[in-house]
Amino acid sequence: MNDEVRDDTAIWRYMDLPKFVAMLASDTLWFAKAKHLEDNYEGFCQAKAGEMPQNDPHSKCITRTTAGGETAVISVTQMLVESSKNAAAYFENARDHLYVNSWCLADESMAMWEIYGSNGGGIAVKSSVGQYRRAARFEMWEEQYAYGKVEYEDDPHSNPALNFDFSAGPIPLPGSGVWEKLLPVAFHKRTCFAHEREWRGALYQDPRADCYGCNINFDLKELISVVYVGPRADNLFFDIAGSIMEKFGLQKPLERSTLLGPVHKGGTAS
Repeated sequence: MNDEVRDDTAIWRYMDLPKFVAMLASDTLWFAKAKHLEDNYEGFCQAKAGEMPQNDPHSKCITRTTAGGETAVISVTQMLVESSKNAAAYFENARDHLYVNSWCLADESMAMWEIYGSNGGGIAVKSSVGQYRRAARFEMWEEQYAYGKVEYEDDPHSNPALNFDFSAGPIPLPGSGVWEKLLPVAFHKRTCFAHEREWRGALYQDPRADCYGCNINFDLKELISVVYVGPRADNLFFDIAGSIMEKFGLQKPLERSTLLGPVHKGGTAS
């Protein structure tokens, strides 16, 4: 994945009030499973497995013990083909393995306020790339999670980074071998979502039936710099947000977005 983003780069997370309360109450961030996100191309990739040749060039055979304790004779070629098919299955089902938590890079976005706070009820949490990394409390192998900026492309089908050929060359082994190659898939989206300017955390999990995501522990005091209410928020909503922060002991500045504020003489909004 491409993560050439400085640690001091600002990131923003927009949400409605119930999600803000849930975050503070649990001290976690929600990582949504790619399979259940609105965009069906989240976690998309393609993988090619090997096929058995008509004439096996590797006539050498080995004895293999199955999970049930039985022994079987298998050719080296057959073993490699089976391994490539197993590896390809991980990638073809990447949407069942990848979970993401997405933020917007750099500048405050009026477009995102329109999505999450058009009626004045939105909340935004401002942080930075470095704060996010330091605040994360992943209870898994370091190779199972990653951070990075999302790259956007018109046609994911033709992107070499999303096409894997395990019919020739190295075959990633289950575990860290698969995680290393599969996690970067989470950092690609179609150009129609480029307005989101995403930076995200992503993690790998083994398949979990009926699972829509998972909560990951974060040190919210480390993570959060400022909390904002939307530019259309009234005084009541501002006070409610402040009361919620006080209830959960979040001692951070609470501000109102000024994107729709008055224009100064210099021509910029306050």
